Amino acid sequence: MSDQSISEPLLPPPAARSRGVVVVDALEFERGAIGGVRATDVAARLAVVGGIAANHASVEMGAVSGIVAREATVQQGIVRGVLAQNAHVEQALVRSVVANTVQTGPTTGIFVALARQIDGEAKILLDWRGALAFGAALGAFLALIRLTRR
Repeated sequence: MSDQSISEPLLPPPAARSRGVVVVDALEFERGAIGGVRATDVAARLAVVGGIAANHASVEMGAVSGIVAREATVQQGIVRGVLAQNAHVEQALVRSVVANTVQTGPTTGIFVALARQIDGEAKILLDWRGALAFGAALGAFLALIRLTRR
């Protein structure tokens, strides 16, 4: 049994509590959850974030639904989507990246990458050429199905 009395609430420390949407100039966040962040600079570590809109966004060992930023950095995290001018992804899983330049490190997995330049050793399942070929094949297949129904 615990020595703590029953009347004291069992709350996590203030740094680990959940928040809704946060709008600030700069935010460094560690251990917790935020529904969304809009700021100039965002640094999230060991956190779950619904979405980030910032000039500079950094996620380390966290999970994010989406990042819209000028500079986005993801290290050892999971991100659903990144829309950035420059993206740096290292030891992370990303569903989709749309960026001007993408720099990747080893053990990085990206499902769809649409970028002018991709540097690094990432495992990319579908780049812009593959997406174009997939779209053309899918369109031809659906057109063929439509013609056979008539």
